Amino acid sequence: NLNRLMAVYDLVDRPDLKYAGFTPGVPSQLVNRNIFEAIREGDVLLHHPFESFGPVVDFVYRAANDPAVLAIKQTLYRTTADSPIVASLVSAARAGTEVTALVELRARFYDAANIELASKLQQAGAHDVYGVVGYKTHCKMMLVVRRENNGLRRYVHLGTGHYPPGTARAFTAYGLLSAIERGGEAVRQVVMQLRSLRKTARL
Repeated sequence: NLNRLMAVYDLVDRPDLKYAGFTPGVPSQLVNRNIFEAIREGDVLLHHPFESFGPVVDFVYRAANDPAVLAIKQTLYRTTADSPIVASLVSAARAGTEVTALVELRARFYDAANIELASKLQQAGAHDVYGVVGYKTHCKMMLVVRRENNGLRRYVHLGTGHYPPGTARAFTAYGLLSAIERGGEAVRQVVMQLRSLRKTARL
């Protein structure tokens, strides 16, 4: 049982048998900055686990607590009920922000947990979407729609890894934070496709 074998590491208090601790870095353009302002200035590429997943968690947290944010739309293939990202989505939905979460109910090993997660989000007022019948939705993306001085702006996160923060410490993955208009429109169309099952215009 590999899960039990992996748990042994945390049960053994023998620093001499373990690798030295590693603290992931944070890109300089995000240090002590408003994350929306930093992303507007240019795309931020994150390489996990060498760079922290913290900016992604902070991105969702800031969006959930920003009165200028009108909507948050996210796919959740694998995550955990105690995830800070889920907590932010629940908080945003309760505060009146439009939250749409695509929860993949057929995620391997996570199906039962995702059903519970979907119920939790639904109770908070979020719109649950379950993907395309007969297919798994495996993409990892997030769209934040924010009202700014010059109109609405879309911010996106696209990743190759799952949204449980612990996953980013165990696997190699990339994440992109961007405010490029074309990217935001592309993610919006994917979300619309997943919600409605209708054809969308070519990107």
